[in-house]
Amino acid sequence: MGMVAKSTLMKWHYITGLILVVVVGIHLAFRWPSYEASIEWAGPHGVYEQLMNIGYMIAIFILLYAATYHAMNGLRTLLLELHQGKYWNIAVDVVIIIVGVFIVIVGTVALVGALLTV
Repeated sequence: MGMVAKSTLMKWHYITGLILVVVVGIHLAFRWPSYEASIEWAGPHGVYEQLMNIGYMIAIFILLYAATYHAMNGLRTLLLELHQGKYWNIAVDVVIIIVGVFIVIVGTVALVGALLTV
């Protein structure tokens, strides 16, 4: 077993799953009533308006972090099911952490960059 107990990792997996239900719902609500209008820069439901809504932007940051953890932990769990031995487990953990950190950094930079354009 690694530095963090498997039960703790799975507890966070379930928690992030529940968080995703909420924040994906918020994200989809911002696509209503028109998806086309929601992806235009200007307009009553456009991207600019969404970026100016601090609550929505907090939800998007939470979506990024929760989805990354949830996906990386799920992929890690699947890969460890292959039971390839100690070095496989270590390699999986290292690669999952590197990929997860990369995704979070790129996503954060993109979201902060979008916020700085308004």
